[in-house]
Amino acid sequence: MMLAALPVLLLAAGTGTALAQPASGSPPPPAGFEADSASFVSAQAGFVLGARDCGRLPCKALIEGTANGGKTWTKVNAPAIVLDAPGVGPSPATSVSTIRFENAGDGWLFNPGFWQTLNGGASWQRVKLPGNVVQVAAADGFAYAIVVPADAGYYQAKLYESAAGGAWTLVKGVWPGLNVTVSGASAWVGVAPKMSTTTNGGKTWTKLSFNCPASALAASAVAAANPSDVAIGCSDQGYPQPGFSIKDVYVSTNGGHSFHYVGSPAEPGQIIQLAMPVNNPKIITMTAASGASYFYRSINGGKSWSKTVYYDGGLYFRDLEYVNGLTGYVIHFSGGPVLAYSDGLMKTVNAGRSWTDVKIP
Repeated sequence: MMLAALPVLLLAAGTGTALAQPASGSPPPPAGFEADSASFVSAQAGFVLGARDCGRLPCKALIEGTANGGKTWTKVNAPAIVLDAPGVGPSPATSVSTIRFENAGDGWLFNPGFWQTLNGGASWQRVKLPGNVVQVAAADGFAYAIVVPADAGYYQAKLYESAAGGAWTLVKGVWPGLNVTVSGASAWVGVAPKMSTTTNGGKTWTKLSFNCPASALAASAVAAANPSDVAIGCSDQGYPQPGFSIKDVYVSTNGGHSFHYVGSPAEPGQIIQLAMPVNNPKIITMTAASGASYFYRSINGGKSWSKTVYYDGGLYFRDLEYVNGLTGYVIHFSGGPVLAYSDGLMKTVNAGRSWTDVKIP
């Protein structure tokens, strides 16, 4: 999701430093495991998709797992497939770019291909759906997949759902865009003003009426602290100037049936993702990027915001997620194709106030 080059990569606000990114030339020799996507099911247990001895995608897909919050890692079985950058060049239909797990057993590799495990990666099965699987999310035994037909745009996206590792079925009458967020038996899909929600694991769906204001029409995906407390970002991507954007944040206490404006982070960067610690709706984290990458953080429900800047040429972040009220993980990387420029996996244990690198040897 964007790469640019600056001669130095620094982390502002006194929270650390990262490796320099060369202005040109080949990627530096990889050191250890190159992380591309991460999914944690608790503060301690998680899985990371990446590669070794390969600085530029496509690479052989590899998975590492941890049961102690990243202190030690163990190789997890992966299917014999290619790790690639989504949307960058020709790619085999079986290749993947993203990993998601609901628990220690049920997990998925996807985008554009689709693979499923029910035993923590001991074995994987390819799942065939009519198109490229671009998003997967799961909670409480309910899983959702967004599928875009080959050579089609996101307006043709379809939503599929599955319960407890069963068959995937099409959800009719619900347009998911490219967004799906889950919390317990609740889920939110689509792009405002075309959003829908379920509170019963996909048995029934309700359309949500929220629309972003005319001054900031582009809506982010929903962030959820729990099934009731959710937030959404509205922006004008590129105003008041390229690389900047208006960022208006709205929150809801009734699962998204009504929202109210709470505040706006600073203008540098364009919104990528919002996230909220579990059952801690006063804290909202936003990632953004342009010529640099940004963490914006609010501790008062969105009224005011602090900013941490990574001068990395706009590398940005992916897979931001909190697993409880304090602990969260994120990948400092765009998804490709230059895998070796990644800063890899990062972790917070204080609800996003600071982040530290987690190395995978």
